[in-house]
Amino acid sequence: MKYTRLEDRIVIQPSQQYEKKTVGDFLEEYCISRKNRYLMLQNHEILLDDIPVKSQEETISERSLTILLPDQEPDWPAADEPCRVIYEDDFVYIVRKDAGCIIHGENDDTGCLCARAARWQTDHGVHAPVRPLHRLDKDTQGLVLFSKIPFFQPWLDSQLSQKQIRRHYLAITRGRSEPGKKYTFRDRIGRDRHQSGVYRVSKTGVEAVTKAECLAAKNGYLLFGCDLETGRTHQIRVHLSAHGFPIVNDPLYGSASRDFRCMGLWADEITFRSPLTRKKHRIRDFENEDYRFFEGEKK
Repeated sequence: MKYTRLEDRIVIQPSQQYEKKTVGDFLEEYCISRKNRYLMLQNHEILLDDIPVKSQEETISERSLTILLPDQEPDWPAADEPCRVIYEDDFVYIVRKDAGCIIHGENDDTGCLCARAARWQTDHGVHAPVRPLHRLDKDTQGLVLFSKIPFFQPWLDSQLSQKQIRRHYLAITRGRSEPGKKYTFRDRIGRDRHQSGVYRVSKTGVEAVTKAECLAAKNGYLLFGCDLETGRTHQIRVHLSAHGFPIVNDPLYGSASRDFRCMGLWADEITFRSPLTRKKHRIRDFENEDYRFFEGEKK
């Protein structure tokens, strides 16, 4: 679909697929709850050819569909410094998170990534609540996807849960393997009953699936590429460690290494589709100094 983004609205020119569909069909496609549908109609936030929609049963046909965007502000105290944004479009932005930074802390925490995102949104006129769509562990580096428009957040959340938003990771581990060898780890993961905040492989845990490939080997270290089929806490860290590939400098499941600055887990790539155009985007992070160790060695 073609669209125009203005400061307070999005004007959509529906494609032929909406010729016989209703406003309700459109809202359902974008996962808008019944409560929010009612509120949008009551507040006249949905227009067809600039006329407020009174009923979800109105047919869209070839009329322009306008979604008015309420004027909202970041709902997190802003940090002094903004986050590093490496990609932005009308609907989302993608941030590089450093090792040691948490996504969000207490409500007054100005040192977390959400606080830095609030600063960036304020500086760039993004009038919306601060909404990361997923998390990374404190010591994991890499990309975090944020929603810019509350209307499209439920659809993006649905895309994530349906595995239509893909996150790729690189992991530096110890162990023995050969470049090109592929693994699928299906061990269930549960909480460790004896250590708070620690997880382990457990027959009574929840389903967890990690696909991994050994990409390179050098001086006793391995480089793995990992894709998540599920999103369990510490999933890659637990699976790799349980199969003899502990991540370097992982304080819970690995061992220290002076050859690398940080814990060897990096969310280096995100793939997603734009909500309206459905155009596919694959966004890669900046270069990472630790991973230059394997330059010339990758399969």
